[in-house]
Amino acid sequence: MGKSRISKKTKIKKILICILYHDVNYDISNLIKKIKVKKKDKVLIVLDGIKNIKNKKKILKLKKNIHIIYSKKKINKIPFNRNLACKHAKKNYHIILFLDSDILPTGNIVQEHLKAHLINNDIPVIGGPVTPSFFKEAKSIWEILDGCLSWFTSQKIKHNKFIESPYHIPTCNMSIKVDFLKEYKLKFDNNLNTGEDADFCRKVRDVKKKILLINKAEILHKDRTNFLSFINHHAKWGRHQYYTLYRNNKIFENLGFSFYFLFFIFYPFFMPIINLYSTILTIYPWTKYRLIYILLLPPSYLVHLVKGLFTYLEFLFHVKKILVKLI
Repeated sequence: MGKSRISKKTKIKKILICILYHDVNYDISNLIKKIKVKKKDKVLIVLDGIKNIKNKKKILKLKKNIHIIYSKKKINKIPFNRNLACKHAKKNYHIILFLDSDILPTGNIVQEHLKAHLINNDIPVIGGPVTPSFFKEAKSIWEILDGCLSWFTSQKIKHNKFIESPYHIPTCNMSIKVDFLKEYKLKFDNNLNTGEDADFCRKVRDVKKKILLINKAEILHKDRTNFLSFINHHAKWGRHQYYTLYRNNKIFENLGFSFYFLFFIFYPFFMPIINLYSTILTIYPWTKYRLIYILLLPPSYLVHLVKGLFTYLEFLFHVKKILVKLI
């Protein structure tokens, strides 16, 4: 088994901080100000499906080591852009730290990730806690639901802990040893629209490596506050679940084409049970934080049923593409 460690002589000389810029309306100057980097490090801003960056001149003046990449993809392809950043990191960096344009660090996030990698030489992937925006100010029930359904795997903790299956850590606060990416030739799945974090964490476990959530390196995430953006996000989540939980899962590899027949017949019958299990996995961590979050079980179950429906729709869409190719 290969080792994804950095030697004592290297001492992590360089880190690439990658910010995926999703929305032209965001001003990431506050985010940039909170990132403390050394001259040898770089802040890489990848424009994710957009052509402009708000207050570009102002942002470039904040730090000398800021570089902007305009994605070659005309549409929003998050995994493609993360791979673009990884390709850049492989040239001359030891750690890549992924952040998103809709977050704010609450401390010296770069230093906390670096310290964690130095202490944990054999752990290739490290994440930090994600605090939902409704903790600061709740603007709607959709914001509360979005925060709880999205960040249940990355709550603030007292002590570092390993994240085991079926949980994962989100890429809006994830750092990876670049040597690990090189050695195992791991990439984010370009065929996904979202959900690249869950799929990537599965790949890390497939090569028998561990994923660590540290108790510092905390960020505040701006969650969705209106119904349309909320339901659209979770519909996309349901679609990518087909690939991350089923089609790309090694458990189903040996089934071959019989997988499609079995999924077509059995998934609709088991969907209520599967999504009840998913709901419990999601809400349980919040009930340990505060018991009142148990009240979110019914609405969360409804959202999971919607996600399950879109999982099945994505399966049908995938089968249609296969049939078109065969014909």
